[in-house]
Amino acid sequence: MRVVFGFMKYSDGTLPCTCNFMDKLFPMILRLLPVFLSVHLIMAQSDTILKDHIFQVDALEDSRFVEFITQVSQGSQFILIGEQHGIKEVGLFTNAIFNLVHTNGYNTLCIETDALAAEKIKAIAASETPLKLAKTLDQKFPFAIPFYDNASDYDLFVNVVSQGGDIWGIDQTFMAQFRLNFDHLLHHTTNPSLKKMTGELKNRAQLAFEETFKNKSFGDMFIYKYSDALHDSLLATRPNPEETEILNQLKKSREIYGYYVSKQYYQNNNVRGQLMKSNFNTYYKEALKSTAIPKVIFKLGATHGTRGLSMTKIYDVSNYLSELAVFNDMRSLHFMVAGITGKALQGNPFTENPIVEFDNTKQLSEELQEVVPGFDKKYMVVHLEPLREKSYGNLFSENLKKAIFNYDVLVLVNNAEALVPFRMNSSLE
Repeated sequence: MRVVFGFMKYSDGTLPCTCNFMDKLFPMILRLLPVFLSVHLIMAQSDTILKDHIFQVDALEDSRFVEFITQVSQGSQFILIGEQHGIKEVGLFTNAIFNLVHTNGYNTLCIETDALAAEKIKAIAASETPLKLAKTLDQKFPFAIPFYDNASDYDLFVNVVSQGGDIWGIDQTFMAQFRLNFDHLLHHTTNPSLKKMTGELKNRAQLAFEETFKNKSFGDMFIYKYSDALHDSLLATRPNPEETEILNQLKKSREIYGYYVSKQYYQNNNVRGQLMKSNFNTYYKEALKSTAIPKVIFKLGATHGTRGLSMTKIYDVSNYLSELAVFNDMRSLHFMVAGITGKALQGNPFTENPIVEFDNTKQLSEELQEVVPGFDKKYMVVHLEPLREKSYGNLFSENLKKAIFNYDVLVLVNNAEALVPFRMNSSLE
């Protein structure tokens, strides 16, 4: 007896007892064949449909990109650019968008800082020596304003301000920023009691900052020493409304960071999201006094740019803006801009080399992973919005479906470049 292709065969060529086996095998094949064919067909359809909504460009001035932005931005009130932090291309992309839609009433850029930091960024951008002043501020208060401590983003800020644009900051006060805010109050208040207290607190905050880097421990930051009693003693000096708001933002930031330290992550994200909505409303109500429908471009972290439930499981400021635009009979436009491969500036201030290489390929959906090998230009633009109607059923993976409803457009970057912070660039004047 021999074995041929997995079957036993007698020397006379006959097969032992195969009739019952084959009788069972053929009906099974016939039943499974439609399944195999449908899976293959679905994969082919998915691949074709997705590719129909993708294009590539090497430059954001390319006519294909310009025409696309002109088309998708029609009827919008808010444009949200959710970013992968630490790469240059996001600032370049935001700048390109601002230039393309500015003439359609977009005159405001909203960023991930508090209002005071945004005010200082705007003043620096309006000066004759923006890079010099920005670097000086960063040297005096290092790490006080994260994300925007680099020349690349100041190209964006200078462009916005030079065209008469405004800059809003709707986020919390960052933990390393307390000494900057105390310094601002110290040099701008006419209240003797507040001046004295903020001068002392600025020194304490600076010592705490130095201790933080000595011990490489965020727990040494002054934010955790900003108690309710200390806050109340500052309010007892009777600060004016603007000063009171700066102090109230410090207290709210301490609350938000406190949730994170105590591992109450939902509270941390949700309270921060509510603060961003409240801070936006303050700007928006003021803008309504002079503009019927204020239009705003947002440059925020990717988690703050989503429509619907965000990656942190909250309905963030971006979802609020989406609904507000609908209330005004308009729409919001949500971008996600991220690198596939390249280098990025990391947020950890304790590391010796904050610039690291990354490869986000495996974080992409299965469908996009199949497309990426043929991606040979700088930017790959995926128009997600038209895919929603086809996203019911098994045509797309769950990973891609989530992106389809969170964002309108996905922009993937080839060989992304890292932002270079001022502290690593001594050539700036």
